[in-house]
Amino acid sequence: MTQSAVFFKTLDSCEAQARLDALPGSNNNCFGSMTWQFEGQRGASFTIDFNDMLGMSDRYPDWPLAHKVDWVVLTKRIWLILASMTTPSQYVPRVSGLKLFWAAMAHHNLTQLTRDNCVLVLEFLLMHVWRQGGVSENLSIKSSGSFSAQTPFKAWRVALASLGLDWFARSLTDSFINKQLKTLIPALTDDELTSKDWYEGGSYDLLTLDHGRYYVEHCLTFFEKQYPLAMALASTFRATPVLAASCSYKQGTVTQFINLCLQGYTVEEICCLSSSYSATTVRNVHREVTHYFKAAYRQARLEAALLQDETITSFVSACGLQPSSENTDRMRVILWDWMRRKDKTETLRLLSEGQEVPWDVFKKQLSVVKKHFSQQPCPMPSGEDYRAIGLIKGGVKDPHGTYPRQLISLVAKAGITSMAALTGWRRSEFGFPRSAIKRTRNDDKLDQYAFPWRYQVNWYVYKTGGDVRELREISFSTFLIAEKMQALVGATDEQPCLYAVHKKNNNPSNSYEQVGSGVRALWGHFVNHYSGFKQLDDWTSWQLLQEVRDSGKPFTAAEKQEYERLVEQLSAEEWSNFSIDANLKEAWRRSRDEWPRLSLFLTQASTKDKRDWLIHYCDGALRSDWKDLLDAHLPENTKEWIQSLPKNVLRARETSRTVMNDLIEGTLYPSPHAFRHMWAEAVYRRFDGDAGWMIRSQFKHISRSMWLAYIRDKDNRFGHERAKAQVISSLVHNYLRHQGEGYAGQLHTWLRRLFKKTAVLSPEEQEKIAHHLATVEIENIKSNPWGYCLLKRRTRSKAKCAVMGEPMRHNASPDLCLGCIHNLMQAENVEWALFHAATHVMALRNPIVPAIFKASSYDLVQNVTRHVCTLNPKHEALSELQEVLDDYRASRAA
Repeated sequence: MTQSAVFFKTLDSCEAQARLDALPGSNNNCFGSMTWQFEGQRGASFTIDFNDMLGMSDRYPDWPLAHKVDWVVLTKRIWLILASMTTPSQYVPRVSGLKLFWAAMAHHNLTQLTRDNCVLVLEFLLMHVWRQGGVSENLSIKSSGSFSAQTPFKAWRVALASLGLDWFARSLTDSFINKQLKTLIPALTDDELTSKDWYEGGSYDLLTLDHGRYYVEHCLTFFEKQYPLAMALASTFRATPVLAASCSYKQGTVTQFINLCLQGYTVEEICCLSSSYSATTVRNVHREVTHYFKAAYRQARLEAALLQDETITSFVSACGLQPSSENTDRMRVILWDWMRRKDKTETLRLLSEGQEVPWDVFKKQLSVVKKHFSQQPCPMPSGEDYRAIGLIKGGVKDPHGTYPRQLISLVAKAGITSMAALTGWRRSEFGFPRSAIKRTRNDDKLDQYAFPWRYQVNWYVYKTGGDVRELREISFSTFLIAEKMQALVGATDEQPCLYAVHKKNNNPSNSYEQVGSGVRALWGHFVNHYSGFKQLDDWTSWQLLQEVRDSGKPFTAAEKQEYERLVEQLSAEEWSNFSIDANLKEAWRRSRDEWPRLSLFLTQASTKDKRDWLIHYCDGALRSDWKDLLDAHLPENTKEWIQSLPKNVLRARETSRTVMNDLIEGTLYPSPHAFRHMWAEAVYRRFDGDAGWMIRSQFKHISRSMWLAYIRDKDNRFGHERAKAQVISSLVHNYLRHQGEGYAGQLHTWLRRLFKKTAVLSPEEQEKIAHHLATVEIENIKSNPWGYCLLKRRTRSKAKCAVMGEPMRHNASPDLCLGCIHNLMQAENVEWALFHAATHVMALRNPIVPAIFKASSYDLVQNVTRHVCTLNPKHEALSELQEVLDDYRASRAA
């Protein structure tokens, strides 16, 4: 007789009922019922449900234990033992963890947990959750708090042994399990989290592309827009010795006033603030600082303007070229190269290649632009200007805390965030100097005209290459940020070019901390000042004003002023027809909702309010808004735990991190590893309309070698697979949000039929079905300019590119893909499809082309026409396409 059979034969239901009745919070429960009700210590009631244990034998038919055990009774008995060892706040985590443990054993067909197989179960428990009656895979690793609450291995071992079940091997000790976790945590997080960090509360929630792209867009925009002012400010600060010498004063004299001068204070205002210096001294310093700053600002504004699309387009046209994307991209490279290096020989060579631009024409147009910007007013920035940028005096922690220093710091961090997002590198790999960037001629025929140079960083990839330098390609836009950052931080060619290095720094090339803190520095600024969020704020305000108007009430003075402000931006009709992007709205809602918790998390521990914050919380003396956050978001078991701790433990860093991790669990905020994950998503989605302008503009130039270098890195494979699953899930989710509008292709037809009977879905249901399709129905994804290939498991052999039933997606082409059952096309793919169809349209019109060749061209043009008609029925090319198709059919009929 098996141990399980013995267990059920000797089951004492009276003893089990007594255990249930003895549990704190038990509310007249019956052991035989499928649900039990409990009341927590703070009065909240909750339910323990065993119904999801009924189908274990059907769910895991091949598992040796599936048919030998009554899983409902066993789960109840084990849980009663576990619950008796803890408080009501742990009841739900204990039962969820137990169910997940059964699923982990069943998933790997195990009958006993041993040293040899425990890693498999640990990984399953870390990467899965029990949700809505079943197992769901997480995209990120569990926090240590959640893992510990759900997986009490020692208690499991005791409980199973007390029932005579030897499902834990005797050799499997707690120390061995902890040793495996020390290796597993870094492996599952690509070394972003050590086991120590994880145990102390380190978080690993991922900011996916659907949410994080808005932050990257904000950082890129902020960097480009504010760089000229920050560059002029930084240059002026570094010129302090020169300015002092020009006034014949000591350097300290200039230092006294330079911050005030750069905030727009007049001589009189500075004299009032500092009476220890004469008005003459102040006036002389003010004059020199102002003169130097304005010269530096004009130069920085000119350089920035010459890189902007509007200026470049006008410049190219004035030089006699068509303002195509290739010509504007090339001219941007030429102008930046000339501004930075003044190499006439090189510039002449670049101007003479392809469509030649005479040197005198180039110089003339450059002079026109310079003259235009030299005539633009260049006022000193005031406190009001800084506040309009979103700065709060004293709100950003930097050595001086003044507006100018704050702006320089934020722009520098926006730059390093942009670099992290556009490269997908690890945080330890950004300490390279300018001398490590190698520039070579671009021999790639596809883009050598638009981008005549290739840029490679010859630097260390510590995790995979150790102390051996590796060449890694970067795009021109990334190279541009690197050169701008070098100028902003004032680095030499041999110093790290992306951040300032202090004299006390013994290892300046170690970028780990600089990148880690830098990428999240603008999150608060993003939450409050991102242009997309501010427009949604205005739209919400408009909706409220319309409600007032519809009610028949007159506007108050404040409402009238707000109405006038809004109609200055858009007309009433435009506001009424304002289209809201579902992803943007969700990011706006979630970012604003989560920001108070993250603001507390990001507040420096050294600040007055944060000092001894847990002690103050337990004593009821914590500032009220933080107390309310902790009351609302901390789990009950965490509150009970910290109330039981002495003050010396509450002060401990480990305690603070553990509690903070519970507070922010489930929130999204940027991290270097999140950007690595987003980078892979962005490469897949660079032709995706829902991915936004930043992805399409920045990632369209990612070369094949850059992508292959990423996916060949074995340490990236886990993240790469997660990125693919996330992209598929996002595509399906966006399809549901848009209700299929803006999509075409045979996969669109399949999805439309699939969702026809389930058109009304809650956000949670949408997320669940998207996740199911991404992990079960759809096997793989490939992106092309003409659409996505979403390869379905059930129909993979029917792919147009399949050979002997095996898809050969490296042979992808519009001729194959546009008629394939796996193709999903969006509006952004239309122009490329039309471009490709142009030669086939010419073939159909040419009377010399043999009929056998025209047949394949007809099929392609017909597919393109059908897709374009679905995506844009009013497209100007449709009439021409339809005419060609009609003429071909008429000729065949004749």
